[in-house]
Amino acid sequence: MSLILTSAGFATLVLLGATPSPVQAFSLTQSNPLKIMPLGDSNTRGRGDDLAGYRDDLWMLLNDSGFNVDFVGSATTNPPNSWDQPYAFDRDHQGHGGYAISGDTFPGASDLTSNIDNWLNAATPDVILLMAGTNDFIFQNTTAQETIDELGTLIDKIFAWSSDVNLLISSIAPLAPNRGLSQEAALYNEMIPGLLGSDRYQQHNLSFVDTRHLFTLEDLYDGVHFTPQGYSTLANAWFDGIVSASDLGQPPQDPIAVEPPGSDDSVSIPEPISGLGVLAFGLVGARSLRKRRHVSPLSSH
Repeated sequence: MSLILTSAGFATLVLLGATPSPVQAFSLTQSNPLKIMPLGDSNTRGRGDDLAGYRDDLWMLLNDSGFNVDFVGSATTNPPNSWDQPYAFDRDHQGHGGYAISGDTFPGASDLTSNIDNWLNAATPDVILLMAGTNDFIFQNTTAQETIDELGTLIDKIFAWSSDVNLLISSIAPLAPNRGLSQEAALYNEMIPGLLGSDRYQQHNLSFVDTRHLFTLEDLYDGVHFTPQGYSTLANAWFDGIVSASDLGQPPQDPIAVEPPGSDDSVSIPEPISGLGVLAFGLVGARSLRKRRHVSPLSSH
């Protein structure tokens, strides 16, 4: 099965009243490769019929667009089931099955927060793609508020390591009711924009890759992990977020009115990349989606 990338449709940016901040857009075309760390749990590592998760699909999108990137991280497990591209797949990542944002899950697993300093010092990423929280709702008797607080602590540790790093955070996949605290997980996803848009992070390079309306339980093969098609969709979302946060991101042609905190109104931006929502904080409050210039097939594995 293949997914054709198009620029049809509209994407939605929900603006949360972010104030101006000194965002430092990174370059995707610099001579030195841009170091990107995929960070998270097994939906970053890969599982089931797609052992590389979204990473192989994202690697293709970045390379086919001519971007100079380097995936970094201490893990190199789970290559794609097949790879027929004219360039090698970069297997480095920081995706760990069973890891929660903070706290115990099951014997042999750990958590992201207690390991993040060592991982960052070893890999020194320029950009981090963070999707985390699923295992908190599977293995811990936690609440959305407790988990969003832990996410804030993890973000603080990342920016304490470097105030220059660019951090992109995605909402997590929906959980099947029999696989965890699905209602708390859904509430956690709804709380992420409020955390990221708060005054706490106005001076940081932070973006929200909004996948809340992209996935249903049909995109999960076991109620937790993505199908190959789901991983391909997730790769597109990450790609859109990366381009939007880079120096290639284009401002909107028409002015965007920044909505007050708590507003449910949204702003539609014509000609987005692929109909995926991205909330990016910086400059006047949000970076717009830019129209994708490269159209290529994306193979599912």
